[in-house]
Amino acid sequence: MENYIVKRIDMTTAKEYICKNHYTKGCHNAPNPCYGLFDKDTLIGVLMFAQPCSENVRSSIWGKEYKNRVIELHRLHILDITPRNTESWFISKCIKLLSIDKPEVRGIISFADSTEGHNGTIYQASNFYYIGKTGKAIFYKDTTGRLRHPRQNSINISKEDALSKGWSIVKRGAKNRYLYIFGRNKSERKELIRSCKYDVLHSKWCKDCGR
Repeated sequence: MENYIVKRIDMTTAKEYICKNHYTKGCHNAPNPCYGLFDKDTLIGVLMFAQPCSENVRSSIWGKEYKNRVIELHRLHILDITPRNTESWFISKCIKLLSIDKPEVRGIISFADSTEGHNGTIYQASNFYYIGKTGKAIFYKDTTGRLRHPRQNSINISKEDALSKGWSIVKRGAKNRYLYIFGRNKSERKELIRSCKYDVLHSKWCKDCGR
């Protein structure tokens, strides 16, 4: 990884990469910030942060008053030409940049999609806390093959609306939820852990997560 560079990239470049390489073939309309992994001048990976689409998700960590403290690690993809541990190394670099670009953020939430065989090992390696599973969900697949969340641009899409667009209904399994907490110093981090609505210090890894 000596030749690798991590830097912030524009949203358009990030979205083009994700739409081409990520299994969902899509992403949040306005991910921010976005970071690229470069091998010299070649883009070989992208990590997107974004505001969680659900206010309940944002408020579930420290309450509604502090919902702006929470951001989602929305998309992550690295080409299969990189050495072992590149993903955790890339995540670490991006978190450091995020703390500069978004100094108000104290928590990063992310979801590992069990339907795709993702159990969250990469988040465990990156010091995220496991905070349980989501329920099973219904998604849609549009005519381009892109997976669509049933809530688009703050509007709920019914099954009838989806079918009228030519979209198909896709049942998705539960996702494993992970949370990364960071403070500006040890005492702040300790307080963030104490005030978190999840008992992260006593959280247990899911049986499918290898821990």
